[in-house]
Amino acid sequence: MIKLIVKAQKNFRLKLILCFLLCAVIPILAIGITSYATSFQIAESKLIESAKFTDRQAARSIDERIRQIENMADSVHFYLYNDLYRHNGQKLSSYMNQISSLRSNINSLADAFDIYHISIFMESDSIVSNEGLLFHPIEAMADCRISPKDVKHIGVNTRWIYRDHLKFPYIVTQGNPPDGVLTCYRSCTDSSGAIRYVFGIHLPSPELQSFFSGSQDNGPAASYLIDKTGTVVAGTVSRPEDGLSRDLLDTCLSRTDGEPFYQKDKKILSTPVHNGEWYLITELSESYIRKSTNILVSIILVTLTVTTLLTIICILYISGSLTKKINRLTAAMEQVRENTVSNKLDNLSVLLPAAADNGDEIDRISLSCSHMLKALDKSFHEVLDLTVREERLNYQLLQSQINPHFLYNILASIQTLLSLNELGKANQMLTDLSRFYRNLLHKSNERVTIRDELEIAELYLRMEALCKNYISDWSIHMDEGIEHFMICKFTLQPILENCIRHGLRSDNSRLHIAIDLSYENDMIRILISDNGIGIPPDRLSALQEDLTRKTVRYDRHFGISNINARIASPLQEFGTVSIESTQSEGTTVLIRIPQILEE
Repeated sequence: MIKLIVKAQKNFRLKLILCFLLCAVIPILAIGITSYATSFQIAESKLIESAKFTDRQAARSIDERIRQIENMADSVHFYLYNDLYRHNGQKLSSYMNQISSLRSNINSLADAFDIYHISIFMESDSIVSNEGLLFHPIEAMADCRISPKDVKHIGVNTRWIYRDHLKFPYIVTQGNPPDGVLTCYRSCTDSSGAIRYVFGIHLPSPELQSFFSGSQDNGPAASYLIDKTGTVVAGTVSRPEDGLSRDLLDTCLSRTDGEPFYQKDKKILSTPVHNGEWYLITELSESYIRKSTNILVSIILVTLTVTTLLTIICILYISGSLTKKINRLTAAMEQVRENTVSNKLDNLSVLLPAAADNGDEIDRISLSCSHMLKALDKSFHEVLDLTVREERLNYQLLQSQINPHFLYNILASIQTLLSLNELGKANQMLTDLSRFYRNLLHKSNERVTIRDELEIAELYLRMEALCKNYISDWSIHMDEGIEHFMICKFTLQPILENCIRHGLRSDNSRLHIAIDLSYENDMIRILISDNGIGIPPDRLSALQEDLTRKTVRYDRHFGISNINARIASPLQEFGTVSIESTQSEGTTVLIRIPQILEE
């Protein structure tokens, strides 16, 4: 490691690699670790909140079902008391009718409330006590594993009793019989305290389980319903026959705020049901919580690995590119120094090898820059020459905006029309000429709107058409809104003049010029095409090369190269001009300019 640090002191690329690694890889690892910890907490919180919500929904559903059965018990109690014991001493026929009506009413209630089974235990001397379906003798309560003392004194109150593995005769069930039954019991005693009847409305454990197994079964949680003694009434998983441990039961009964608590490696939720008569318990294992984040952990690890590898690759590439560029720049600067520094600077040249041996790339660049300063004095005169050429270009650019040949031709055409007594055409040409130069000279800015530029172009075409009938055919197509964007002043007219001057056929056939303006991404596309004679291949190649190099030629095709130089300048935000031509078919000039709105 020490050797690496010592080596890095003399190697700029190694410095970059070490710096990038410290600044990139370490934060990536820190972000990955923090992301995992945060993601685990979020996943745990989401699972707990989901379980809490599910438990509240299940508790509400169970409570509603229990209240429904208790209300039904009130109705059954009323039917039994009203039909059997309020009218003692009635005739047998009337009594049997009452029994039939009672059975019908109770069966209707059972069907309406989707009751699993109802058992009514009557005195042994009752006519219907041995009916065996709905009515049973009081001694048959032993089949339900309860005794008369369990229900003797409840009266109009309700007592819920859970018994497992009860079998009811004449009950047809799908699948196996329920492993447990929760029963709502009511009783009626006479004045002496003797039991007249007891009835129970049975609720199988699978029905209770259905209220909370839908979202929890085979899921992250084990849920079960217990009573105050810890007996498991229903659950998504099997529990010990003796129920919950005392410690766990006491904790569950005391935690009614819905917040989880730890029990070994599990998080447990306790939700009271029916005013605390039962409790819905949900267990969330820590292993499942961590398992639920395994996918997330895998994604994070893969992301970290890929990101780290890509980062290292990028670091190696960037550092290599930087040092390569620096070395290349240094070599170029040294070449400049060697070609431009006079023999009087030999002492400075002697220092370079020592600097290369003892310093890094940046040191050599600094030293090379010091020598480049010596060459700047000589290049100053070249800069002056460039400035003079630039001033000349600006002057000729202004001169190009007013083409004297165009003016001479128009004035000559007007004179000819006057001599031929074509006063209407002459007057129109004078009007158009006046508007042309007014629009041309009125705007002093470098840029005008496309609307103004098109007006200048149309005025020019109209004047040319007045004196040359064979060029009067032109068209302009423009997308909506383009007229409000800016363009370099005097862009279209020189191109149109070239179309007319160099595109006319020898047979004086009609020349058609088409101008199309459209949107192209974030640019404006201007296409000017004609059906003229075209440009010879050698001249076209030279013109395309000048446009590519953005060279302004004063001896040939000055107009279009001048337009190209202005449009491609930083001041005009780097537009482009290109040209294509086919002999005997025509020429197409394509201009692309940025979308600059009118100020």
